[in-house]
Amino acid sequence: MKQCLPSTIAMILVASTFAIAVAAGEAKSPHDLPPGLVQPAMAIAEVATIRMPNVDVAAYRAEDAALAQSGQPFPFRFAAGIETAITPSHEGSWENLPNGWLLWRVRLVSPGALSLNLWFDRLDLPPGAVLWLYDDSGAMVQGPYTSSDRNALGGLWTPVILGDELALELDLPPGAAPAADLRIASVNHGYRSFADDPSATRNKQGSCNIDVICPEGDEWRDQIRSVARLTIMGVYLCTGQFLNTTAQDETPYLLTAQHCVENASQATSVIAFWNYQSPACGMLSGGSLTDNQTGATLVSSWQWRTGSDFSLLLLDETPDPSFNVYYSGWDATGDVPLGSVGIHHPSGDEKALALNDDPLLATNYYGNGSHQWEVSEWEQGTTEGGSSGSCMYNPANRLCVGTLTGGTASCSNPSGYDIYGRMDAHWTGDGTPAGRLSDWLDPLGSGVLTLAGRDSSSSIFFDGFETGDTSRWSASSP
Repeated sequence: MKQCLPSTIAMILVASTFAIAVAAGEAKSPHDLPPGLVQPAMAIAEVATIRMPNVDVAAYRAEDAALAQSGQPFPFRFAAGIETAITPSHEGSWENLPNGWLLWRVRLVSPGALSLNLWFDRLDLPPGAVLWLYDDSGAMVQGPYTSSDRNALGGLWTPVILGDELALELDLPPGAAPAADLRIASVNHGYRSFADDPSATRNKQGSCNIDVICPEGDEWRDQIRSVARLTIMGVYLCTGQFLNTTAQDETPYLLTAQHCVENASQATSVIAFWNYQSPACGMLSGGSLTDNQTGATLVSSWQWRTGSDFSLLLLDETPDPSFNVYYSGWDATGDVPLGSVGIHHPSGDEKALALNDDPLLATNYYGNGSHQWEVSEWEQGTTEGGSSGSCMYNPANRLCVGTLTGGTASCSNPSGYDIYGRMDAHWTGDGTPAGRLSDWLDPLGSGVLTLAGRDSSSSIFFDGFETGDTSRWSASSP
């Protein structure tokens, strides 16, 4: 897991420590800074720059609008992919540092972009070599990345850097240069903003949304910590959440919608941003992109066209303890909740709540069997593009009962509905381990259909009891 570092002040504090660590050949931690920011021979403005071709944002927005009118579920697009083939052997600037290390940098500029992120289809680095991304000011840093961060396909997808310029840096220990092999296959040009700049081309999430830090979230503090903002293929946004298992072993299973992550290749591109939420109630902005991790494996899914629209991912790493995540509980009984609460990232923006006071309706919305719940309307808050894949929780037991597929709800349409794939349908799925949740969330084969959540700690809590006795599970027979 990597962290985006607010480095302007930290640079002064860690520069001398960093130089000593690099000279000694020690592995860098996320609390270090790139040499290119603290001890370069060349100013960043002098580094070789590659300018991306112009992006027809209007055309992308027109495609998005047409898709929204289709009535089909789709992930919320925030960026346009620009195909490239950038390698250190053909582009960029090389420098020799006094300690014998080699420093390679390249500046990437995509005019008008509100954010940039990268896809490396190859990332093969020698021991000790590290990769960084940052903006020109050094105010936003992503990394360090090493060969251990490669996904199952041998590449790497990166988190966003805000703005239309970024610097990519590769640090190579003495004698390692010939062994480095990386290629940027795509530079992804963000055309929807995550920043809080009032001059941005779109507003943040709708004003009717409820920040999770607000009092309405007080009863949901644990579940809120389980929810992550997801980027997929560097261009799409959805929501996902950690779920507990009967093994109580903190396996990093993350549940989202199948229309968000459709296949194994897309799963490798997933980046989870934890704790992306407003610092004060009513801001609907101001969130930090600091806590993030990249890479996942698809373990099970059932598509929305014939099934209940879920994908279960196994993240490549357990989140850093500092992220303070929670593993939500679930309810696969199919019992009708008398209300519901959604915790999600509307438009991929800061985490929000949606509150419904009415019983859910079991529905056959997509004509493929009764696989969905319908929320007729939200009494408080709403959902938006980017909320897809988020859990709907039963207020009676605070357990996940379904995941968002789509709907018409929005701040401008307060009477709009939402459709969620049902957890009981996810549970049995298509009858195979690759298409149902039961094998993964109940690896013990206990047969329980409800399970409480747990914190990422050594303690186990069931319905208010701290115990390892499975007889205290809230359980139903299959």
